[in-house]
Amino acid sequence: MSAGKRILLGVSGGIAAYRACELTRLFVHSGCEVQVVLTPAAEQFVSAMTFTALSGRRALVTDDYDGGSEELYAHLNLTRGIDCMVVAPATADCIADMAHGRADRLLTACHLSNTAPLVVAPAMNVRMWEHPAVQANVRLLRERRAHVIGPASGSLACGDVGSGRMSEPEEIHDFVFDVIASTPSDFSSGELAGRHIIVTAGGTREYIDPVRYITNASTGTLGLEIAAALLDAGATVELLETGIELRPEMLERLSEVTRVRTAYDLQGELARRLPDADGLVMLAAVADYGPAQYISSKRKKDGDSWMLALSETPDVLASMQQLRRPDQVICGVSLEDSDWLERAKDKARRKGADMLLAVELGGDLPFGRSKLNCAMVTGDSVIAEPGWREKHELAALTAQWIAGRLGEAGAGH
Repeated sequence: MSAGKRILLGVSGGIAAYRACELTRLFVHSGCEVQVVLTPAAEQFVSAMTFTALSGRRALVTDDYDGGSEELYAHLNLTRGIDCMVVAPATADCIADMAHGRADRLLTACHLSNTAPLVVAPAMNVRMWEHPAVQANVRLLRERRAHVIGPASGSLACGDVGSGRMSEPEEIHDFVFDVIASTPSDFSSGELAGRHIIVTAGGTREYIDPVRYITNASTGTLGLEIAAALLDAGATVELLETGIELRPEMLERLSEVTRVRTAYDLQGELARRLPDADGLVMLAAVADYGPAQYISSKRKKDGDSWMLALSETPDVLASMQQLRRPDQVICGVSLEDSDWLERAKDKARRKGADMLLAVELGGDLPFGRSKLNCAMVTGDSVIAEPGWREKHELAALTAQWIAGRLGEAGAGH
């Protein structure tokens, strides 16, 4: 699978640059074509000649990149037809440049022209890694489909101990090929053009009194990933969310954003909007129970115990079956700890969903994690086998499946 793959390896200026030599050797040993691009700071640690010798291709180094002379289209030519762009090590400065779209040198210009999967392997001091600015930049890259591996914990070159070590070259090597293998191909960015899809995301809040409520641990990140994948495929996307954080760039792309609170709010909004939509992706985690009686004023502490009666909330996904058209597509999610695949198929049958994303609730809770053990199921079959997938990979598969299903409906099947 790895033979013949084309890798663009970016090396930025940190002490871990020497470990990129071993990574280059591993890629070449696997039969890959490797083109190395260094920042000038990286060449202070390892010479371009070393990478040229290891890769068999002239390693490139440029500073103050202006696209002039023979390098006018260098960044475009270097990223054309590659299977993956890898930045290892990725320093705090390099991560900031990529996160904020700077292109003042060849490596960062390549990042902006790259359409292949991007793998980033951070390496820096633990205090730098934990700084909120660095963490915010990493989140931005993840939101734009970057795959981030590491950093690992251990003794650092400066003598500190903690997270900041670049992941082992062998781990990065294997991670890159997992990314390449799991990236959907041949998916037209306009395959859902003209389609209107509703996406719901986040955990509902079932209020006890004006300030207290029952909810769950849903972060809404999978819903946002799916919304982004549908947008990338050309769909018009309407989001119903429960109070999750939205980046400005996401807000600009969505046709409408409506904030809901309770299961009843969500049910009412969907009932009003579903008739005009081509599909619904129900990712909102509806709290199964809410208080049987709402208290209109905040209850004060009085030293007594508080017995709270709960009642079931409505099954929002199942209730949509009475409102849907035959040509619409409706998807949901199933989160179970045991016998999770069979339970997901049973839910799809009972709720009338065309497809459910089945997620295993294992020892490591999936909330807020970038990777899930998941599958895609219908009421009677598994259409994407179980496996560990990044949320954005699952989102891309979901968008592909919805496009195919709506295409069949439009053809009269």
